[in-house]
Amino acid sequence: MMSWFEDMEVTRFLGRRHPLNLAAQTEWLDKVARDPDSVLWVIEHEGRAVGTTGIHEINWKYGRGTTGTLIGDKKVWGKGLARELMQLRARYAFTELPLRKLEAAYFDGNEASGRAQAAAGYKIVGRRREYVFAGGRWLDEILTEVLRSDWEKAQPKAQLKKPKASRKRP
Repeated sequence: MMSWFEDMEVTRFLGRRHPLNLAAQTEWLDKVARDPDSVLWVIEHEGRAVGTTGIHEINWKYGRGTTGTLIGDKKVWGKGLARELMQLRARYAFTELPLRKLEAAYFDGNEASGRAQAAAGYKIVGRRREYVFAGGRWLDEILTEVLRSDWEKAQPKAQLKKPKASRKRP
């Protein structure tokens, strides 16, 4: 992971001003691992770690969480990996957790993130104008969300059916 945060092309849409050093990365991973309101996956592709995705700031009372994905290995950019991860993450949130909404955002200009979120069912719900300064200019933050009800409507019926409990006859 260390090399991902040293690459300005990888981090330009993260909203971080400075790269994380190894100690800060380790501290962040330890914090997330202990956080009962977060789920984090390290993404492997062809036997190596290429990114992370997660659901953070889970509000169990109101059934929502904030999502994020980082594809740190540029060799796998453009292969649809983020789109697939976001779809799998939504499936997990809506079939394994009691969540009803996933919230996310991306910065204006990060078209790949916007397309991947849309493919996973996220809809644009707002915009924070001139929210971050990156690459020498102010960028808007585009807010997105996907509701469980909308996600369920978009799923093939066969995938949503739960197996029936078997009945034993005496």
